[in-house]
Amino acid sequence: MHTTPSFFSEHLTKALDYLTSKQCHNGGFCAYKMEYLEEPNPKDTFFAVASFQLLGAAIPQRDRIKAYLYQVLADIQRYLLSSIGTSSKIYGASAFNYLYFPFYTLYQMGELYLDASWQQTLNRLEVLLPEQLYPNESGVSQQWLLRKVRTKKLCGDIPNRQQIIDFILSLNHQGGFGIKPNLIDTYWSLSLLKELDYDLSQMDDTRQFIQKLQIPQTGFTLAEEGIITNLEVVYAGFFASLMLQMDIPYLDAALRFVGMCQMERGGFARMPVALPDIESTYRALKMLKAYTTSYSNQTVD
Repeated sequence: MHTTPSFFSEHLTKALDYLTSKQCHNGGFCAYKMEYLEEPNPKDTFFAVASFQLLGAAIPQRDRIKAYLYQVLADIQRYLLSSIGTSSKIYGASAFNYLYFPFYTLYQMGELYLDASWQQTLNRLEVLLPEQLYPNESGVSQQWLLRKVRTKKLCGDIPNRQQIIDFILSLNHQGGFGIKPNLIDTYWSLSLLKELDYDLSQMDDTRQFIQKLQIPQTGFTLAEEGIITNLEVVYAGFFASLMLQMDIPYLDAALRFVGMCQMERGGFARMPVALPDIESTYRALKMLKAYTTSYSNQTVD
């Protein structure tokens, strides 16, 4: 069954209603917001704002979002940066975990201002490579490396660019990336290589690896051993294919699976009949939007 424009229109309208319902009084977003519970956080705010921008919709309470995110950054400066030396771990891997979401949300909104203090902080931060990778954490290391690189690029170049590229390429095993090659690790590795301006055009072995993971039931599966699929897997296969300029033979099946992940109130979950969240909603919307319009890979992860 071929998907139709009305199929997408219904999904998008319900998703906007879901996202709007998750905004807190101070402008931030929280996936589990309820009538008497508001715990806004930068990650949910990041993906909610990205969703509104993706769909060309007005960002609700824009000024409150801006004020909330700058308050988050002020708290980071006050409690994490003001009383520690430059040798502290805040200038290592963990720092990016706090800074990426507020910084990059403001950047995407066109509202980011880096004063001399923040520029100095970002210049001190190092993009450290993982000491160890774990096979049960698909894509986590590459995903956070990508976010560190994007944060660092807000103030300039990446000094260890080639070292990062070499590290990612070392994870390539016969086309697939990861300790146990899989689609999620492969997607995040390709995304990071692209962010570092690495030429992806010659990666024929990776194209062949992705082709092996195309299945008629849901579009894509995680690895060659067995059929394991969720929204993250389909997303990884969808956008890895686009980055490598590949056809997606089971596109309709992939999009139908995405549609099945939308819950009654409009949010999307990682699997059909599961709890929705804002990040999954963004990833689903990004796939649906990419299908209905000429694709442009300017949206964020």
